[in-house]
Amino acid sequence: MITALSNRLFQSALKPLSKYNFYLSGFSVSRLYTTLAKQIENTSLTEDSLHVKWASQASTYSFLWLRDNCQCSQCLHPSSRQKLHSSADIPLDIKPIAFKIIGEEVEITWDRPLRHGKNDTNLHVSRFPLDFLKRYESSKSSEKFRFNHLLPKTWKADEYKLEWVSYDDYMNTDEGLHTVVQRLYNKGLVFLKDVPLEDKACTQVAERIGPIQETFYGRDFDVKNIAKSINIAYTSLYLGFHMDLMYLDSPPGIQLLQSLQNSVTGGASIFVDSFRAVELLKEKHPEDYEILKNTPVTFHYLNNGHHMYYKRPTIVTGESQSGPAWDSHVNYAPQFQGPMDDLTPAESKKFYSAFQKFADFIEDDSLRYQLTLQPGQLVMFANRRVLHGRTSFDPASGDRHLKGTYLNLDSLKDKLRVLNQAYGYDSKV
Repeated sequence: MITALSNRLFQSALKPLSKYNFYLSGFSVSRLYTTLAKQIENTSLTEDSLHVKWASQASTYSFLWLRDNCQCSQCLHPSSRQKLHSSADIPLDIKPIAFKIIGEEVEITWDRPLRHGKNDTNLHVSRFPLDFLKRYESSKSSEKFRFNHLLPKTWKADEYKLEWVSYDDYMNTDEGLHTVVQRLYNKGLVFLKDVPLEDKACTQVAERIGPIQETFYGRDFDVKNIAKSINIAYTSLYLGFHMDLMYLDSPPGIQLLQSLQNSVTGGASIFVDSFRAVELLKEKHPEDYEILKNTPVTFHYLNNGHHMYYKRPTIVTGESQSGPAWDSHVNYAPQFQGPMDDLTPAESKKFYSAFQKFADFIEDDSLRYQLTLQPGQLVMFANRRVLHGRTSFDPASGDRHLKGTYLNLDSLKDKLRVLNQAYGYDSKV
C-alpha cells in the first residue's frame, strides 16, 4: 500500500488531466504509482500535445505524432513492423477523449477515426510502451537509439594500431563481426588475415555485413597489371590517394581488397584518414576549409562506353540528421576530376589554392599508413573517409593480384546498430 502522502503526490500528478475528463481504470493504484514513480513525474495535456515530465527531462508529444505512431497491431503490422496507414490519414484536429497509464503502457482513445478509415465509426485506442515514448523523449535520445551520436576516432600513421582479425572469428562469431564493424566505424580501416585464397572469398567476407553493391565493374573486380587498362588501378604505376566511384550518385560506402598474389617488388597499399586532414585544414586554414565545403567539384568517367558524371563538394558536413555513419564525408579523387566549367577566374584561384592546401595535408607522410598486403590478407575501409592508393611496382618482378568488391554504407550502419544493441559499443576497438 502507498502512504497517504504518496497518494496525494500521485493524485497531484494526475490533476492536469482532469479538465479533459480523462480516466484511469483496469489496474491497481499502487501498481500505477510504482510505474509513475519509476519513470514519470508528471503528465499534462494542451490543445495539441501530451506533455510528460520524465525523471530526466520534460518531453512533448504532439497528438498528430502519437496517432501516426500508434504501436497497436491495427496500425503496425505485427511481423513486418511496418505502418498500415499513411501520415496523410491523420486528421489535423484529432484529440484524445481518454487517457490511461496501465502498467508499462500509455493508452489513448481518440475522438475520431482516420481520414480514410473506410467508414470506421469505432473510436481507435492506441497503446504506447513507456520505453517507446522514452526512446523519443528528445532528438538526442532518438539519435542515441540509432547510434548516430557516436563520434569516429581520427588518426595519423603512428596512431593507427594494426590489430588483425582472423577470418574464422569474423565469419563464425558475433564477436569477430562486431569487432570489424566497430573498427570500421571508429577508424574506417580494418584488416583480416587467413582469408582463403579463392576468388569468392572477398565477396563472402563482404556479404557477412550486407549485400554487395554491384557497379559497372561487376559484383567484384580484379586489380592486376593489364595492357591497355581502362583504369589506372590496373597498371603498375603509382596510384595516388583517392576514393572510388565519386562520379556515381551513390558511391560505395565500404571497399574490400583481398590479396591473392603478391610477389612483386613494390606495390604497397597506402591509406590516409581524410577526416584528420580535414581537421588540420579547418584548424590552420579555416577560409580554405569553407571554400572546399561550398565549391562543387566535377567527377566523371568517360571511357569504355560509359559517361558517368556527378558534382559534389570536397568536404561535406552536418549530415547527422539524415543518419549517415558519420556527420561528414569527403569526396576526393583527383584522377577522376573533370573540368570545373562554372567558376570565374577569381573563384578558380580560390578553389585551387584551398585544394592544394588540403592535398598537402593528405600527402603529409605523418598521416600516411602503409603496408604490403600478403596473400590471404584483406583490407576493408570506408570509401568516403579513408583515402587509399598504391606505390608503383615492377611487373617483371613477379605477380600481383588483388580481388575487390564494394558494400553500401547502409549495410555497415545496419549491422553496427544491431550488434551494438545486442552487445554494446566499445569506442576503443
